[in-house]
Order: sequence, then structure tokens, then C-alpha cells
Amino acid sequence: MTKQELIDILRKLFETDLDLDFLLKLDQEDLQTLVACVRSRLD
Repeated sequence: MTKQELIDILRKLFETDLDLDFLLKLDQEDLQTLVACVRSRLD
């Protein structure tokens, strides 16, 4: 999964249209961890 796809997932989870491209600065692994944490918190 690309960084952009992960950011798109976060955008959907946060239900926002805000520019989250600053997250592209994160490593792939850190971005995956962030998505996992947010998903787990929302569930």
C-alpha cells in the first residue's frame, strides 16, 4: 500500500477534506502504524 493510499484511509477515518499530505514526511512503517492506531481507537 502506498503512502498516498494510507493518507486517503486516514482522511476517510477522520471524515475530513483537509490536506493531510504533510503525513507524507513519515516513513511508510510509521504511517501504517498511525493508520492502525486510529482504526483501533475508532473501533
